[in-house]
Formats: sequence, structure tokens, C-alpha cells
Amino acid sequence: MRSIRLTTAALALTAGTAFVQAMPTASASTTSGLEKTSATAVVRSWDACPQGRMCVWRLPNGHGSRGSFAKVARDLSELGGGLNDHAMSFWNRTDKTWCMYSEAHFGGDRHKYPHEPLAGAKGDTGRFGYRVSSLRPAFFGRC
Repeated sequence: MRSIRLTTAALALTAGTAFVQAMPTASASTTSGLEKTSATAVVRSWDACPQGRMCVWRLPNGHGSRGSFAKVARDLSELGGGLNDHAMSFWNRTDKTWCMYSEAHFGGDRHKYPHEPLAGAKGDTGRFGYRVSSLRPAFFGRC
């Protein structure tokens, strides 16, 4: 099972895509009246998106599992991470406008998301996030 996970991760990174599952910051349990806390490595919402990537999160405000894209995502359902039809927030840290599509392979309805430092380069996708199935950089500013 471990080799399958590593292979999946390697394929995702090779395709210019990375997924991160957000984990709780700490867990606490009480044993014999003593509180015991263990810290876990945590990716903090918006701060997790690297420069030069288009990031989408499963939940609003940059929370939940995250997809990080350098090129395209033809079908989010094939990539895992639970982002297909659940891309609820985004941050476009590239130098290109990106387009999100309601269907796989860049079909259906589409919305444009500007790049930094333009207004609207980061935020929630609203109701459209429940339909996002693919994304890619705009071609000459057009979806």
C-alpha cells in the first residue's frame, strides 16, 4: 500500500500538481487526569500556496485539502484530493489568468480568475466551486 501512495504522489508532482491534506493542529486526550497534547505538522490555509502556482482548496477561506497546479488539471476527479466539484477557494499566484470549468477537459461553464497582484487573485469561488471539474491558464487572456 505504501508504494502505491508514493507512486501516486510522484505522478501528481510530475504532472505539476500537488495535493496536501490539512491536518488538525493538535490532539488532546485525558489520561488519569493529566492532559496530553501532541503537535502535528500543519499547513496553514493561504500560506500553503507556493509562488508561481494556482492553488485550490476543498473548503472556503483556503482550508481543507489543497491542489497546487503549475500547468493544467484536465479532470479533478482523476487526481484525487476530493476537489472535483468542491474547489471552494483559490489563490492564483502565477503571472497568468486561470480559467475554471464546470466539466472535465475544459468543457461547460467557465469563470476567469486573475493573477497577482490584480484584485480577485485570491478568495472563495462561491457557488461555482461546487461545479469545478477542470482548470488551466487562459490562452491570451481568454477561456
